[in-house]
Amino acid sequence: RIYSVADIVADPHYQARGMLLNAELPGGATVKMPGIVPKMSETPGCVNWSGPSLGQHTDGILAGLGLTDQDIERLKAEGVVQ
Repeated sequence: RIYSVADIVADPHYQARGMLLNAELPGGATVKMPGIVPKMSETPGCVNWSGPSLGQHTDGILAGLGLTDQDIERLKAEGVVQ
């Protein structure tokens, strides 16, 4: 079975091992997310960034795929992208 994020957050083993992080999102909200796996004492690793905000890179990616500004604005207006 492949775990979803919801499965990971609900798993008592992940909780007992301290494998869940509370990450702060832009705007100040927090979200629970999986930490670094495997957890090693000598090289524990760390999460420095929770990832981009929804839609943060959309314009650049779509432009890189050849869409015009007008195309991108139309997709936003239609609710296809944010």
